[in-house]
Amino acid sequence: MAITGQYFGRFDRPLRVKAGAAEGGRLSAKVDIGIANLDGSDPRTVQAEFQLMGPGDVARLTPGAIVRRYPSPGADDAESEKLAHVEFAESDLPWRYTPQHPSGERLAPWLALIVGVQGAEGISTRPDGSVRLSPAIQATHGLDGSWAWAHVHTVGAFERSRLVSPAQLSPDTSYLAVVVPAFTADGSAAWSGAAAVTLPCYDRWEFRTGAEGDFPGLAKKLRKADLAELALRGGRPFGRADVEYRPRTGDPAVVLSAAGALRVPADPPPDPADAPPPAEVAADVAALQTPIVSPDGRDVITAPDYPGAFRPLEAAPAAAGSWPAQLTDDPRLRGAAGLGAWTAIAWQDRIADAAAVRLGDTTSAAERIRALALGVWASRSLWRRRVPADPAQALAVLAPALGRLPAGGVGSTTVLGAVGVRHIDDPGGPTSPQLAPALFSSAARRALRPGTARSSLAAPGQSGVAALVSVAAGCPDPTDPEDVLGRQHPDPEPDPLRRAKEAVHAATDDPGLAESVTDRLLSDGAVDPAGLAAVLSAMQPGPDGRVDEELLNRLLDSRDFPALPEPDAAWEETPDEFAPRCEPVDVGRLGGLVSGAIDPTVPEPPAAVRVYATLPGVRSMRPLEVEPELDIPLWSFLSTASPDWMLPGVGDLATHEVIAVETNPLFVEALLVGANRQAAAELRWRNVPMRARSSPLRRFWQRTDRTPGGDPDAVHDIRPIRQWPDGSALGDPGLTPSGRSSEAVVVFRSPIFTRYPTTVVYLYDARTAPGGAPDWDDPPDENVALARPRRVDFTFTGTIGPEVTFFGFPVPIAELAHHWVVLEEPPAGYRFAHAPAAGIAATEDHSGDFAHRRFALPVRVLIGPLA
Repeated sequence: MAITGQYFGRFDRPLRVKAGAAEGGRLSAKVDIGIANLDGSDPRTVQAEFQLMGPGDVARLTPGAIVRRYPSPGADDAESEKLAHVEFAESDLPWRYTPQHPSGERLAPWLALIVGVQGAEGISTRPDGSVRLSPAIQATHGLDGSWAWAHVHTVGAFERSRLVSPAQLSPDTSYLAVVVPAFTADGSAAWSGAAAVTLPCYDRWEFRTGAEGDFPGLAKKLRKADLAELALRGGRPFGRADVEYRPRTGDPAVVLSAAGALRVPADPPPDPADAPPPAEVAADVAALQTPIVSPDGRDVITAPDYPGAFRPLEAAPAAAGSWPAQLTDDPRLRGAAGLGAWTAIAWQDRIADAAAVRLGDTTSAAERIRALALGVWASRSLWRRRVPADPAQALAVLAPALGRLPAGGVGSTTVLGAVGVRHIDDPGGPTSPQLAPALFSSAARRALRPGTARSSLAAPGQSGVAALVSVAAGCPDPTDPEDVLGRQHPDPEPDPLRRAKEAVHAATDDPGLAESVTDRLLSDGAVDPAGLAAVLSAMQPGPDGRVDEELLNRLLDSRDFPALPEPDAAWEETPDEFAPRCEPVDVGRLGGLVSGAIDPTVPEPPAAVRVYATLPGVRSMRPLEVEPELDIPLWSFLSTASPDWMLPGVGDLATHEVIAVETNPLFVEALLVGANRQAAAELRWRNVPMRARSSPLRRFWQRTDRTPGGDPDAVHDIRPIRQWPDGSALGDPGLTPSGRSSEAVVVFRSPIFTRYPTTVVYLYDARTAPGGAPDWDDPPDENVALARPRRVDFTFTGTIGPEVTFFGFPVPIAELAHHWVVLEEPPAGYRFAHAPAAGIAATEDHSGDFAHRRFALPVRVLIGPLA
């Protein structure tokens, strides 16, 4: 197979190939060297003699020389059936300093990997870093066979040299592995087995082997469990439990057949565990939930009403056979719900922590909603008592808010800034110069209070802010241009300079700009009618509401003013060209707009809209309620606290047995009802704002949705319980998110999943393979267009106790009659196992043959149809 690659007995550098005999632990060598004079004359060839470095010249290995150790340092469950080994980055390193020449295809490496127990009878470490090998360790690592311990392995571009240890490991034993020289400095063997020796140590690590059996060995022991044999061991049918109910009336106890989260299908059906309880038992159990009041008026605690936590108070009585009736009448299902309540009680802190993480900012959002509701309630009360219905009067009352209320369409300007500057609906429109922002200030309100000296002589109702705003919203008497220029005033009393300054100031609300213009325009003390007219025209704001100051500056700098036509005709025909326009402000409309932007009495107050915008999904001031979905599969609690209710009789399974069972939706759904009732009550007690009839725990199995872009609800085992139809029974597909019913589950009692937790498990559809058996040369996960998939992966898994592992598959249990269960050994790199026969085979001419014969291929195990 391609995965095994090619094996070579050694890797020699050219100098070693040409080397001569060994002297003092080093190989000698000669090399021809050409020499000549500097001018190229007298060329000749001479031989230079030198020695290659030997094992006595090595002090240590360089960092990175070893790239892999197996078993890995610190491993506590290593396979005793495998050979320990190290891999080197450089292909020639194991033979680089060997003071010998090959004997045929065999060449002993100058390094050896020694594995043994620590102590006087094994390997002892010394303070100086050296190690002492006992004669017993030397005997298991005889140097006469050391040529087989090193090889070169190539697979495609991969090439590594490797050093293996021939030591046979024992289960459950701690070992020390050391890399030491196999030759002394003088080139002789480092040990002979006659006495203990002390050697330099170039690398060392510790590991421990696990229990006996590697993956192939454990997999070969797996066998299908026999139900009849299991029934004999347990004294009852496997997968069934007997529940004894003792009536309150004192009648004899009634024994009911029950099942757990996993069960064996009845053969033949129907399953007695699904049969309803006798009528007298159902009536007796239902009576336990009847509310009782003591003679002194106190409520007496009765049995929990499991379905009542998820049904409306006005719901009609449950029909016979429906899930509310089952959880009311059937003691077996009520017991399953009780197990769910026990789970929620034991895991209450874990559930609360998960809810806190899931809710995230819900607590702060709920606080904001509460503050908003209080603020709106208080502002509505103040609004109705203090804000007049008349818009103008309301505008006067709301005046302090104008400085914080944005004016739409005027950039970042507030209504207070826009009033008197530009019309609120038209940024480029006319001004309202008399409507000054100061009229809306708190100082103006204090100055205009009734009864003060400033307003005592005013007519009734004429001194208030509302009255003054109404007057100021109008336009002043139009300024006569002739009066501005003084053309029709022979009497110089109306000063033309003063009038011109007033006209410029009236054209803009920017005092600085007006002063700059008048200083430059009237610098000579005279008024140029043409210049004044041109400047006033240039000071008209553009479409963006701003004065084009660049144009104005060019006009003032050049003083090239266009001539005016005949004065009388000019002023009569174009009076608006030389003065800003003015239109009165509709105070009633302005007051209505301001009131509408603040009014808290409308169904959706503006303040609420702004808060809603910061809370996605919230559109109401009702108390914030949530229904978190908690990722807490409940099977693990039941597996630990009450494993027999996971699979009754699971303790009767013998080691290495495999059995096919199926999920039990009735039990799982009843358990989740009890768990959700208890968990919701606990979360409410901890002030989590839970929605009524919530079911935060919807997962029993630890499902994985393997479908790309699949339904995120597929990992849940039930729909929200409040959505369950009253007429449905437990176990109906309609209670699950995807219409799921019973699913096949394969249960193993084997240490294989403890030793190899990453074992790949799946089903292989034998109907897709010729002859009804898988073709292992055609990988089952190959992407081939078939009517049904060859490979079916598990959707959930779990354990029951230390040795029982189960895998659930999205197929009915009957489908296991057409499927093989496949176990694939997890990849662990290249490994080598002991050969079937001890020692070195006669056909192994070099270390490459030795390694190839012991290469451990990954194992794929097939278990025949289980149904």
